[in-house]
Amino acid sequence: MNIPFNIYLIGDKNLFDSEEKYLSALKECFDNGIKAFQLRQKELTVREIMNLGEKIKKLIKNYKDIYFIVNDRIDIALALEANGVHLNKNSVPAYAVKEKCPELMVFYSSHSVNEALEMEKKGVDAVTFSPIFKTKNMDFEHSTKSLKQLANVLQIPIFALGGINQNNIREIKEACVNRIAIQSGILRQNDIAGSVKSLISALNLN
Repeated sequence: MNIPFNIYLIGDKNLFDSEEKYLSALKECFDNGIKAFQLRQKELTVREIMNLGEKIKKLIKNYKDIYFIVNDRIDIALALEANGVHLNKNSVPAYAVKEKCPELMVFYSSHSVNEALEMEKKGVDAVTFSPIFKTKNMDFEHSTKSLKQLANVLQIPIFALGGINQNNIREIKEACVNRIAIQSGILRQNDIAGSVKSLISALNLN
């Protein structure tokens, strides 16, 4: 399956002190070139995720070709008519999703080269590989050396994830990867629009 975007925004409304500010930040991202968004709210109930997802879906409908992906929950992805679902090691197996829901893009959170290769065999459409750099939630990092090793053997798209920002994006490209998954590097920045534009420029997407 073709993955027609290079920047994969992961959004958490808890980064903002109101839902209104969160949705406004997403609009700013979409206005400035973000083409893919993952709804990821682990602490919410199914009904709460659905309610938030419906608001985001309404916002996305104002744009052309923005891909909407739901973290982990295939039922919610189908209910919201999302483009894809993002799985992890505790999710429904990827082969089952591909068999029962062939219309969905299937992403997978990989944390080792071997895991990414195994999930490629199971039919996922793309993987995130993390953490590339240390984050507040991860005290270790794979570094771009492992990222480049994976890029040399994996045939499906790789989205580098973890601690990526405008200051280290060049290291990602030097590892022969031009796709990133990102949250804080955009949504925690004072200038969201400027951050999006800078990352797009760094990946040579403009």
